[in-house]
Amino acid sequence: MPRIRPHALPIRIAGLVAAGLAVAGCSSGGPEAKREYAVPASLCGVALPASTLEPLLPAGKKISSVKSGPSGFTRCRLVVDGRIAVTSIIEQRAPETTLSGVAYSTYGMSDTVEREGKYVISDAQAVGHASCDKPQKADHETFTMVRADAEDVGKATMEKVISKFTDAVSASKRCAG
Repeated sequence: MPRIRPHALPIRIAGLVAAGLAVAGCSSGGPEAKREYAVPASLCGVALPASTLEPLLPAGKKISSVKSGPSGFTRCRLVVDGRIAVTSIIEQRAPETTLSGVAYSTYGMSDTVEREGKYVISDAQAVGHASCDKPQKADHETFTMVRADAEDVGKATMEKVISKFTDAVSASKRCAG
């Protein structure tokens, strides 16, 4: 093992720290990371401006959409480079179901804020109550949920996303018959 001279130690430590910072900068998806895919203009077949979804989506090369669920329940996942980035759900529930009941039964909802009885919002998830004149299932209520799986995006962003998504679901054929 080579002998380290005492006066060279600070230089060696500084070099190791600089090397560590360089590696951390490369692996964190720093400022050079870009979104190489087109942001979709819909979520679960519900039209949304791409600008609404954009803050929820990470940098990456490829995006795909996976839709699933039985009648009365539609789950859609936006997957970026093989990792789930956004999950949305449109769900029919019994008429006595409350917005708070849906929100608090949603995995990971914590530190929430309720907005005018129509939305419950956290930094990475939001639940909404759609206004349906003619729901797909008679005498059922329609609820929406959006989760940013990649990171916390903030309550203001989630409020914008859930309000636009819920309004679009309310105006869709799911609610208009």
